[in-house]
Formats: sequence, structure tokens, C-alpha cells
Amino acid sequence: MANQQRNLASDSIFQRFFTSVIAFLSQLREKETWQTLWHWVLWRTMPKRRRILKLIQELQPLHANAPPEMRALRDEVFAKSCLELKRSEQEQVLLDILTHAHQPLGFEQIFFAAIYPILLKRDMVASPVTTETAHRLDVEIGYLGHNEDYFFWTLEIDGTKRLTLNTPLNPRMEVREDKRYVVYQLGSNKLVDTDFAEYAEQWLLESPRLTIALPLLAAAYAEQWILNARLYLSHILTDLKKRNYKVTAMVISDFERERLSLLRRLSLDRLRKRQLLSARRKR
Repeated sequence: MANQQRNLASDSIFQRFFTSVIAFLSQLREKETWQTLWHWVLWRTMPKRRRILKLIQELQPLHANAPPEMRALRDEVFAKSCLELKRSEQEQVLLDILTHAHQPLGFEQIFFAAIYPILLKRDMVASPVTTETAHRLDVEIGYLGHNEDYFFWTLEIDGTKRLTLNTPLNPRMEVREDKRYVVYQLGSNKLVDTDFAEYAEQWLLESPRLTIALPLLAAAYAEQWILNARLYLSHILTDLKKRNYKVTAMVISDFERERLSLLRRLSLDRLRKRQLLSARRKR
């Protein structure tokens, strides 16, 4: 169908218009199309729109090697994430973190902007880590434990490396003063399998009409990026949960670790004996 559309250059304007209408009506059968249209209309009528647009203008230009449509896609993901935030201060924090990306390609900023509202919902805070590595965004994510101790982990998001939902996690452990923490080195490129040009073909868009439909197309494409980024974040959070106390644990000697392990086993033995005596008395 996409190849047929490319051959319409010699056809009449009426034929091209009729084909475009038919293609658009066929897309309306899909639930995702209605959701995209609704979000697109809602975004352009919300009072918060003007403030968010001012923040978007403060984002730095992307690197010259970034795909041409990446600016529209990044701005769309940023706007959608800002709409989920409850306070304007949170929007400013997100902007500040994204501007710490060194020579961004856009992929690294999109990934973090997509997951930022989820981190806040989990009572986590994020702060940028300065790096001179090109096309990368480093962020420290932390939270307070039950004993008011600060726990944290770090994301190193690289805009040049490939990332899929099946990419395995391979974190490394780092030490800062007396704390040990986990560092996740992630790619962010190709998180969505279909590239922008193929996605445009799904909407039966010709290149002359692509610039006109770019805002609506970016809105639909951004939804898939946000979904995939948050799915991958769930893998990271699951890995953190498995690590339990090893995340931001105190650095202790092997002797001290063995001593604590022995005390734990003795405490469990005493607990089992008490439970056994209590059960016998109840009989």
C-alpha cells in the first residue's frame, strides 16, 4: 500500500485526496488512533500548554547526527511527561536533568523523560550527574529507607547504544565513601522496533504531507516510546528488588560480614526453638 502511495504523484489532486481520506478512515478503526487524536486535541486546549511550551524552548538543540524527526519526538515525550506531573517544580527539575545530556541525540532524553513520572510516583528523587561523554545522560535516583537512610542507584543512558525490551541487565557495583550502589548502563536507541519512516507508512503518509502531519504523527509515535521505556524500567526495579540490601549497602569487611551472617543464623535457631517450645505448651 505504501508503494502504491508513492506512485500517486502523477494522479490528480482529487484522487490523492480521496486516497488519503480512505486511508485515514481505515486508521480510525484502531483504538490507538482515537487515543492519539484525543491526546492531540487535549494537549492543544489545556491551560498548562503555554508553560510547557516555554520549557520545551529551553531544551538544548540536538546533535547534528540526530534523526531529523527526533526533535519533534523528544518534545512530544517531554510534554506528555510534564502533563503527568502535579507541580511546576517537578517540570523544572525534569528540564534541568535533560539539559545535562552532553551533545544529546534525543534517545537518551526521551528514555528518561518517559520514566520520570513513574519514579516520582514511587517517591524517588532524581538528580543529574555531570559527564563529558557525548550522547549520554547520567542520573542518580535515590529514596529514603525505613530508617531515614539514603539509598540510591545510577542510570547511564547512552543515546548511541541499542536497547530493546529483551536486552539483559548487566549492572556493575560502585563504591562511594562507605556506600555500595548499582550502576545500570543502558542504551536507548531502537527501543521502538519500527522507525519513524516505517511508522509514517502505516499512516499512508507521503513525504510531501509528512511535514504537515508531523505533530500528530509524533504524538502517536511518542506513546509507543513512553510505553516501552516504562516497561524496561519495570525490569530495572525488579532487579533492584532482588538485590535487596546489596543496593547502597555499607561497605564492610569479609570478617564482619561472616560475623553478621553467623549472628543471623543463631538468631534464627533461637527463634525456631522458641516456636517449638510454644507449640508443645499449647498441646
